[in-house]
Amino acid sequence: MAVRFWEMYEETKVQFKLKIAAGKAGMDTVVSWVHMLEDETIVSRFHGEELGITTGMKAASPGWLLKVVQGMAKDDCAGIIINTGMYLKEIPEEVILWCEEHNFPLLEMPWEISITELIQDYCMRIIDQKQFEKKISNAFREAIQGRWKEADVRQVLGERYDMEGTYQAFCVYVKKTMEDEFNYNQSVIKLENLFGLWKGNDKINTSYGLIRMEDYIVLILNNSKEKVFAELPGLILQSFSYFAKEHRFYLGIGPRVSHIENLSASYKKARTAMKMSMGTGRQIIQFEEMGFFKLLFSVEDTDILNSYAGEILGTLEEYDKVHNSVYVETLRSYIKNDRSLIGVAEDTFTHRNTVNYRIQNIKKILGCELKNAEELFPYQVAFYIRDMTKKEE
Repeated sequence: MAVRFWEMYEETKVQFKLKIAAGKAGMDTVVSWVHMLEDETIVSRFHGEELGITTGMKAASPGWLLKVVQGMAKDDCAGIIINTGMYLKEIPEEVILWCEEHNFPLLEMPWEISITELIQDYCMRIIDQKQFEKKISNAFREAIQGRWKEADVRQVLGERYDMEGTYQAFCVYVKKTMEDEFNYNQSVIKLENLFGLWKGNDKINTSYGLIRMEDYIVLILNNSKEKVFAELPGLILQSFSYFAKEHRFYLGIGPRVSHIENLSASYKKARTAMKMSMGTGRQIIQFEEMGFFKLLFSVEDTDILNSYAGEILGTLEEYDKVHNSVYVETLRSYIKNDRSLIGVAEDTFTHRNTVNYRIQNIKKILGCELKNAEELFPYQVAFYIRDMTKKEE
């Protein structure tokens, strides 16, 4: 949904007499803002996806412009426009060759064109696009709540999306602090830059929507291809690599559905998968692969879950507190090792006879023989709930 360099170029190339000098292949990229650039030190203050405009005032300094474009490319900037004619008569060949080789957009604008007017025009386009994005986001917010029939929702989304096509929801949660806000916003821009307008490049060519909920993001795809489904989860993780490497990134993926009326179902399932991701620590989870956990993580009222776990494990937990024993963890290991005393002994570094003694006591305390999978199942579920609620705290 964000405005892209190629769009702005196509709509203003005649007005500002713009000419592509190099790096055309890189112009299908998001532009977050436009800055005047006459000193290379300012590049270090860019946040990413900025477009720079320069008169080349310092171009007399050997290698200055090449150093600037290399620094901008390293910091994931959108490109640069050179206002040639006064300080820089023509763009150095080495700069053109480098930009072409690295797909870094390099445009030329004649001196008689006002830089101020171009910056003002481009910044207004970015602001207008943000307002349009807000309308789209609000419409999708209604659609995922099942209110897709509202006239204003259908009007806004119908202009840009195939209402009867396929939809799929992805929910992204990042555990962040106020200090992480900059890196978080940069990750969102990287996420948007996975998508492009052009066919045939290495970006994903499909319609998408992005909703910022209170504490997570919802990505919606419209009419995406099977190949996209296979590649996208890993690419989303890469976009949030700053958080993923610190195990603060969680992604839930809903199923692909037909028609926008079913988008809310895909969204709810993606959110359920996200909750499981948060509860288990697994970074990426697809709803269709959740099995029994579909039921467990679909429960909105966690008090119900905690109450159930308390009913099942409460007696044993209380016994451990009073007697300073480890029966709860012994039972957990007993379930994990499929009732093998040897397995529990190895898992807990405890003598087999001690394990057997503990298991017999656990059976008496619980009033259950724990002799088959059916009898063990309630305790296994209770442990899942304990783990889930502990991770969410």
